[in-house]
Amino acid sequence: MTYGAFLLLYVLPPTVALAAAVVRWRSGVRVRELLAGIGVLVVIAVVYTTPWDNYLVASETWTYPEERTWGIRLGWVPLEEYCFFVLQTVLTGLWVGLLLRDGSRRRAGGGGYSSRALGAAALLSIAGASAIAIARGPESLRYLGLILAWAAPPIALQVGFGADLLLGRWRTVLPGFAVPTIYLSVADTIAIGAGTWHITERTSTGILLPGGLPVEEFVFFLVTNLLVTFGLVLFLVPEGRERARAIVAGLRGRGAEVSRA
Repeated sequence: MTYGAFLLLYVLPPTVALAAAVVRWRSGVRVRELLAGIGVLVVIAVVYTTPWDNYLVASETWTYPEERTWGIRLGWVPLEEYCFFVLQTVLTGLWVGLLLRDGSRRRAGGGGYSSRALGAAALLSIAGASAIAIARGPESLRYLGLILAWAAPPIALQVGFGADLLLGRWRTVLPGFAVPTIYLSVADTIAIGAGTWHITERTSTGILLPGGLPVEEFVFFLVTNLLVTFGLVLFLVPEGRERARAIVAGLRGRGAEVSRA
């Protein structure tokens, strides 16, 4: 199976179906706001993921048989991979938008500042430990370490901003990242079995999930769908926008004080 066929068979159809469902059923947020949030996340995904993915391919952490791609590469990465960045973000974003049927204000989850601070600290610790594993650990930890070192800091930023808001909407957040993670993991298992891409054994832990999926691939889909779900929920809910405005106003106030001093 080629990479283009993978996108056509397993990524485009659910994306189109979810887009139709969002338009038909109207979620609790305005479609224009949902599309704006997804658009912002698409730009962030492409900009943030491109250097990381190019390094992974250049270092042969994973590889793509040339005959399985369109033959167009931007840097080290085939064009289809960039398409996947965009489509996965849109797919998960539309799913979250569909789940976010109730756009009204919700009471924040327990913990408040403490949950935000502790969650962010834990994630930054994971990023630090992963960086150490990449630098000093066995080569078999490289792929897992690269995933966690790359994903944990922005998730820490999201959690530090609004862990309590995410907990308050856990009925949206949990299926928001869980369902696309499971679906894309199954699709990935099929693609690896069909030789669409290959995970290098020496840089992988060798731990396989049912169907032969390397555990690193599941972790990749988990963290990327967390990033999209957390980011979109915080962008769309009223409490998130109010908190962002309060932070900006506070920074401007401090800037004005410094300039007067």
